[in-house]
Amino acid sequence: MNGNLFSPRDLIASNSWSSVLLTTYSLSLSFLEAIPLASVYRSYRNFTVISDIEGYRASLADVGAVGVGRDYDLVPVKCSSGVFHPKIALLADDKSGEIRATVGSGNLTFGGWGYNNEVLELLRPGRDSSCFGDLAVMLESMMANARPGGRLECVSPPDLSPFVELARKAATVPGDGSARLLHTMDGPLLDQMAQMADDLGGAESIHVVSPFFSGHHGIRMLSESLLCERISVAVPAIAPSVFDFASAAANGIQVAPVACDAFGDGRSLHSKVFDIECAKGRLIVSGSANATVPALTGANVEAVVARIHDRQPIFGWEHVQVFNVSTTSEKEPAERGGAAMVVEYLGGALSGRIFGTDGLEGTWETHLASGARRSAAGPVSVAADGSFSLRPSDQVDPLSFGSSVQVIFSRGPDEIRGWLVLRGFLAEMNRRGPLARSIGRQVAGFGTVTDMNLILEFVARDPGALIEAAERTGGGRADRAGAVTSFVKGAFGTSSALQMGETWRGGSAARHGQDDLIDALVRSLSSTLPVDEDEAGDDEDEDANDDRDLQRTSRGAGGGSGGQRIRKNIVERAFKQLFAKVEAVKAGPPRAPGLYLLFDMIARIVPRSEEGDRLLAPYLEKWLALAKGARPKDGDPGGLDSCVATVVSRLFLGDPAKAESLHLFLQSWTEGEVPEEFALLLTPERGGLNEELLSRGTTTQEWARAWQAILATKTAWSAVSELWRALSAPGAPFSVPEGATPKEISAFTRYSARQVKPDKIYWMKQRGKIPGCRCGEALSDDQRKRLDRLRIATCEGLMCGRVVVDLSL
Repeated sequence: MNGNLFSPRDLIASNSWSSVLLTTYSLSLSFLEAIPLASVYRSYRNFTVISDIEGYRASLADVGAVGVGRDYDLVPVKCSSGVFHPKIALLADDKSGEIRATVGSGNLTFGGWGYNNEVLELLRPGRDSSCFGDLAVMLESMMANARPGGRLECVSPPDLSPFVELARKAATVPGDGSARLLHTMDGPLLDQMAQMADDLGGAESIHVVSPFFSGHHGIRMLSESLLCERISVAVPAIAPSVFDFASAAANGIQVAPVACDAFGDGRSLHSKVFDIECAKGRLIVSGSANATVPALTGANVEAVVARIHDRQPIFGWEHVQVFNVSTTSEKEPAERGGAAMVVEYLGGALSGRIFGTDGLEGTWETHLASGARRSAAGPVSVAADGSFSLRPSDQVDPLSFGSSVQVIFSRGPDEIRGWLVLRGFLAEMNRRGPLARSIGRQVAGFGTVTDMNLILEFVARDPGALIEAAERTGGGRADRAGAVTSFVKGAFGTSSALQMGETWRGGSAARHGQDDLIDALVRSLSSTLPVDEDEAGDDEDEDANDDRDLQRTSRGAGGGSGGQRIRKNIVERAFKQLFAKVEAVKAGPPRAPGLYLLFDMIARIVPRSEEGDRLLAPYLEKWLALAKGARPKDGDPGGLDSCVATVVSRLFLGDPAKAESLHLFLQSWTEGEVPEEFALLLTPERGGLNEELLSRGTTTQEWARAWQAILATKTAWSAVSELWRALSAPGAPFSVPEGATPKEISAFTRYSARQVKPDKIYWMKQRGKIPGCRCGEALSDDQRKRLDRLRIATCEGLMCGRVVVDLSL
């Protein structure tokens, strides 16, 4: 044990840990999320907390918890013979290969990590390789005993095999350390401590530091097991209880009171230390075990580290004659009874079990609660063994809460609560790490700028993942009104751990063939509007001053100065890759899913990025270029047609001079003059999702004026099309298109009078990359420019002189 002041916070903040396992008896979720979780938030993939049922029940009063069941797994355990009491941390960094562990006396509470006087053993591979081997055995024993009828009752045990592998890996590092991790999964601590003391020649004196003693019986059993009568007990200034020296003396046990500066610093004593002086050395045992009968006999699940030193004293024990201990209200660890509920959400159903008490079968009313929000989820029938399953209505979407959710069963005055665990979502967290948490917040409608930056970094690296998701989900538009609910109902189609009987959960629950998390992101991008006010909450990243502008948008612009913006360089890289992926798809209707995705991402992301007002129009124009020819043959008034109408109207709002070119695109889109029905049905209006995403605040009148202004222009294509129809009838009057030369007008006149050969005018209905006429000669640069601008040109070939009229779209 290191005599220097050291907090587990120092360790957890010292590295970018990717895997974290914590065990505790008492639990404060406010503390857990504020300190341990926040310290590794950017790096972790697997964050698992195993708590005694007592700590789990107490955590349900912590209504401010945000991430339980969503960002980390909380597993309640009930020990059949006592309480689950070890305080272990196992940490690993996948990138560097670093592995560390701690065994101590402090719970996952503010007191356990600072306010109380605690002890902590830091385990390092090499020096403490044997301890890591012992830890692996303990975790395996926990898994073996977490079964029906086993020592540990655990409704939905986590898969600890990755942590077992980490411990075994650390155990292989060569080292000469003699420390051992002792635990009670396979035997009483008394026997193990006695064996180690015997190996050192037998115990000659024992000094005990403990907040609890089972009266004097824990000390008595310790003395008997180690065959040692010279025992002292520390008497600090503040502690939960005082050893009963008088009772011990009355029963023939002489115990001396001692003091030590290390355990008398003015904080409430919660340390547990056994300083055993032996004939051939000194054995220091510290960790979770009190000097109580349940802790020492193995009734509780405990973990301590036993480290061998030479005989020189480590602590400065001083015998005291008079002492005054101020006692606190903390009670000795014990099972106090009461129900606890474990609930998982899978396949659209709430499934779980109530344990810790009997007689709860029957019908209960169900509510889901998160903060001040509470939603009724209907009646549920609880079986005699406490199990239940409930499929809430489509209106109750656990993911939409965006924070931790409690499931509440009520019946008359009785109420039972449990944290809702999104099991498949946690599996995705384990798989993707911080990216998954960012996507999860985005899907729930609480995304921040930092979240979107991280998502776009992923898109820039792997644009195909989003394109494939768009193809699976129809661009997220297959059921736009219920897209998010559809995600929750169908996502993470895994078997529930609640139905796995004696087995622990085995690995990730994610289906890798169909990436539900990315599908959910695509659906969410297409299904909800940004919020008016700041509902995103504080960003978890400490270096982000205010990431909440992502949920705000102003009319069509993104370059405002209020709050943080999505980084321009990330936006440009991500969209460059997405545009390239969509462009790689053959032009036509197969591009539709990718176009939906691009539209939603442009509309949601670009206006909220740095220089968004500069980027928006070019990106919308690029989108139109990719969309050309992608319209389904049977029309699509609810899908791409609506996107196209909104895009061209938004571009006009930004630059009315583009009206004619935008009208021309619509003619190309509809393969002719824009039909009256199309123009009527597709008029953009305020309140539409597409419209609100691209130009929030624009009125219905402004949208209508923009749309009408576009359609009111006369394009060069319209002019030459009218000319072609007029010249189809001999002698019919015709209007000369703007920009036609005298020679071209003469040719049109003679053609109408049928005074020239029919091929004098080349009606080009399909345009190639190098336009020309039937003579085979390419047009000159000047004539090509006229053809692009006016749709009329003259072939200047010596043997030709034909007039070329471009009727193509």
